[in-house]
Amino acid sequence: MGIIHFDRHVDTQETDLDERMHTCPWFHATNIRNAPAHNLVQLGIGGWQVPRQGVKVCRERATHILTVTDITEMGLDAAADFALEKALDGTDCVYISFDIDCIDAGFVPGTGWPEPGGLLPREALYLLKRIVREAPICGLEVVEVSPPYDISDITALMATRVICDTLAHLVVSGQLPRREKPAYIHPEATPEMVGDWR
Repeated sequence: MGIIHFDRHVDTQETDLDERMHTCPWFHATNIRNAPAHNLVQLGIGGWQVPRQGVKVCRERATHILTVTDITEMGLDAAADFALEKALDGTDCVYISFDIDCIDAGFVPGTGWPEPGGLLPREALYLLKRIVREAPICGLEVVEVSPPYDISDITALMATRVICDTLAHLVVSGQLPRREKPAYIHPEATPEMVGDWR
């Protein structure tokens, strides 16, 4: 499988403070035989908190990184095309890891490692839409949401939006089935009220 990882941080160093922790998953995940490092694509990387050890691992393993600057300069569609091409190269499906801190800290304060200069919410949601509608998706995780740090639940709302949008795009793309028809339709319901149940 390919992995598309939305984040501001590469999370590819082997250890952090001599331990395996939340900053190390992609070092270990790409050691798994069915998740080759050359199918790891990271979107939104940048800022001052990207450890050199992690960058060194990315270079050694030939993973793919698009920084926020890369995405801005090449455009959202070109970035999505690149991510899909690399993640799907010789794979059967794509796993999406969405770290909420890929989005600019002004929009998602409720995270443990906020980083200014990230993606705008609409940019992240557009990239997610392109990926989910055009790749066979085997899983999604949304990580690094910390309610105690949140303000007015805006981070939680963004995380919920990522999940709900993904489910909707899976239905639109035919990866999740639509219901054939409602369990009960009121006798006075019009076709407009019932909707299209095909």
